[in-house]
Amino acid sequence: MTLNWTDRKVLDFFREHVTRGTLLVRVNDRHEVALGDGAEPRATMTLPNWTDAVKMALSPDPGFGEVYMQGGIDVTSGELEDLIRVLRLNFDGGHSSSSFGLLIEKLQAFKFRIAQFTSVEAASRRVRHHYDIGNDLYTRFLDADMQYSCAFWDDGARDLAEAQQHKMQLTTDRLKITDPNTRVVDIGCGWGGLSRFIRRTTGAEVHGITLSNEQYNWAQERKAELPAEFHEGLDYHLQDYRVFAQANHDRYDRVVSVGMFEHVGRPQFKTYFEQVARLLKAGGRAVIHTIIKPRPDFTSPWIDRYIFPGGYIPAVHEVVEAAEMADLDVEACHFHAGENYARTLMAWRENFRKIEHELDPEKYDTEFKRMWEFYLAGCINAFDARQGGGGMRVGQFVFTKPGFRHN
Repeated sequence: MTLNWTDRKVLDFFREHVTRGTLLVRVNDRHEVALGDGAEPRATMTLPNWTDAVKMALSPDPGFGEVYMQGGIDVTSGELEDLIRVLRLNFDGGHSSSSFGLLIEKLQAFKFRIAQFTSVEAASRRVRHHYDIGNDLYTRFLDADMQYSCAFWDDGARDLAEAQQHKMQLTTDRLKITDPNTRVVDIGCGWGGLSRFIRRTTGAEVHGITLSNEQYNWAQERKAELPAEFHEGLDYHLQDYRVFAQANHDRYDRVVSVGMFEHVGRPQFKTYFEQVARLLKAGGRAVIHTIIKPRPDFTSPWIDRYIFPGGYIPAVHEVVEAAEMADLDVEACHFHAGENYARTLMAWRENFRKIEHELDPEKYDTEFKRMWEFYLAGCINAFDARQGGGGMRVGQFVFTKPGFRHN
């Protein structure tokens, strides 16, 4: 096997750094080189060129994701999350040990802390970055209720739709709505699936708020399709939660929020729970559903740049402490294994792969599709314990506002 000088140097770099697990590198159509100790995990990839290899070496995150997006490497067998697992295992958590690489890491961390301050204007812009991509994409890979958060498969759900129904039912049960006169606000209501579910199953009055134009329009259209008796008492608002709370002090018996807290930004945690408390009547109850991680850490630069700008996944104590600082009482913390989200993500990816050829190629080009594949694979890796993921789970936190409970 004859390689040019730069290809040899690239292969030498990976040979030096990949010492655990097995990485099979396809160097050309006929040759594959095995690196590592021969043990699990195993992954395959094509050999990157010199420029892409340097980019990956100096800053694995976001470098690896960007090289993949731009077609600089491919997975030749297995799944992309297998490759992510092997590279994470060998690159010390995703950061180069060179002095220049460490400098880049420090700069990324500083930039991350600054970007975490989220004004009302910034929040709107960041939400639109991801959620206003287009309903033509989301309707094709989500379930019919457009649930874009972790489904709960624990009860033996046979498919994504059943698992999402279970999640909505369990969330509603934890709200403990026993009176149809109950008023509920859904912060970050998405496409309105949970708010419609609560309205239909409990009779409660439900208001949903979102910053996404696409979600708001979709929710309004689906509301119009409901039987007439459900129209009154179901409303949607295109507004920031902070602005909404200022105008709706002590108005709601229940607050629910599923998959929105990850967008708040760490500096706004106390503010967020102050607004939850402001919205609730005395004795009111809130259920906050969020991804949680084992310990505080800054967000992946690749995820922050391409998928969820300004996002931050909290550790358990960060959620609880912020809520208590806002004078909310902690009633319960329910934790759901990360495998629930890994399985949800796999179902989304299967759906996406079935329909990606139907998407408008001018709107969703090859780089976008590769970005989406990397996003889903990276998240699968983070949640799936079998993948050696980062210990991510899903938490549903139940808080109450001190005072007389009305219902």
